Amino acid sequence: RPWLFVAGHGVVWPKQSHSLINLASEVPFLEDNPPPPHIHSVLTLALRDGATQEILPFLPRVLETVQTQANVIVMCQQGVSRSCATAIAILMCRESMSYASAFADVKAARDVCSPNAGFICQLMELHAQRQDQAKRPRVYRFVPHALHDLATNVLKPCWLTPHARIHATPAQVRRRSNGIYVYSESPLTVFLWRGQDATDANVASATTEVHLWYLHLWGETTMPSVIVEREGAESAAFLSFVQPAALDDATIDFDDVSWTEPPRTRQVEDDLAPSDGLLDSSRKPQLRVIESVDDESWELLQEYDSSDLVPNQVGWLHVPGDRDYIWLGKACNSSWTYDSKPRPKAKATADDNVDLNTLGPILLSSDDITLIRRDREQQLNKQREYQRKHKEEEKRKRDAMAKRVQDEVVNKLVRSEVMFTLLQEHKENNKLGLSSSSR
Repeated sequence: RPWLFVAGHGVVWPKQSHSLINLASEVPFLEDNPPPPHIHSVLTLALRDGATQEILPFLPRVLETVQTQANVIVMCQQGVSRSCATAIAILMCRESMSYASAFADVKAARDVCSPNAGFICQLMELHAQRQDQAKRPRVYRFVPHALHDLATNVLKPCWLTPHARIHATPAQVRRRSNGIYVYSESPLTVFLWRGQDATDANVASATTEVHLWYLHLWGETTMPSVIVEREGAESAAFLSFVQPAALDDATIDFDDVSWTEPPRTRQVEDDLAPSDGLLDSSRKPQLRVIESVDDESWELLQEYDSSDLVPNQVGWLHVPGDRDYIWLGKACNSSWTYDSKPRPKAKATADDNVDLNTLGPILLSSDDITLIRRDREQQLNKQREYQRKHKEEEKRKRDAMAKRVQDEVVNKLVRSEVMFTLLQEHKENNKLGLSSSSR
């Protein structure tokens, strides 16, 4: 296939003009091997090579790009996992190949091909979904990709739990006023629910994504009809399909901290080194990253390697029972601080002329670690408080709705009783009239 190439950052660039799909935009190119002018970037994505990274939501736009270009280079940092998984998906969708056949072809062309377990799982799901419509997700959210890529919105399937690939049913998904949700009602009908705070631009983008999924990912020749449902003005057909239950506590709130926050086997706070000074190897170190002190919170990476240490971020590596490290990217200001105190600089050296960007990992004092943990806890408390207020507001709305329904029922009963009384009086009057006539 002379039109498709897979490469890593150490590639020997071709001399002819090619289009570049960069899957690892967070990782800078090698200083001595940047793309030459005749290599044109046509699509840039910020995928990470981890078992929890979703790849299917990005394939529709990848396939759309490939279809419009002549010669395409699919690139990630090493050219082993992300780019190879994407190349396999391209062959599966463009040439209707099975996962096994597509993998064999890519492996034959690039012997280092080795997608991670998460990508393999998703590619096998893709094969099953292309063969059987019943295995496709029923509900999607149109949301930002991740904390490190908030500008990129994609359609994400709704799962019952963050790490179990079991599709949620339409009745199990709780909708939010700022959200956009897509429901696959049938092969030819899709409901797109928009909250009152959703923007027209995002609705248009979500509609386009739906068509790209059907066209490229599943190879459907007939596009579904996308019916837009507005919050508060939903059609009877939509309400019947999602089976709403006002007091149903089984629905999933995908913005809830308890759902989005990955479970931790042990709390990070106040871990102490064992008395013998040895590190407990059964407890995995935890890496969190953040781009600025204004971010909502540190992002905990479940799977990570050196490629996650990117120039524009700060990393916090917590080694349970041992120590904590802070890593500063090259693009980060050396005065990156908490509470406006340049703590890393003060702790690193007494020489003000030292450039902290040239330093390696910085070992923090217990005061610094306490400060970072306190900041993290404050952020979590804010999120919990928001969730608490949101749930109270939802309960207030449910109670108000129940009260309105109750009032309507009472009014109907009162009206019915009044009508019954009037009918009885009418009958009595008729009887009296008949009696007078008979005399």
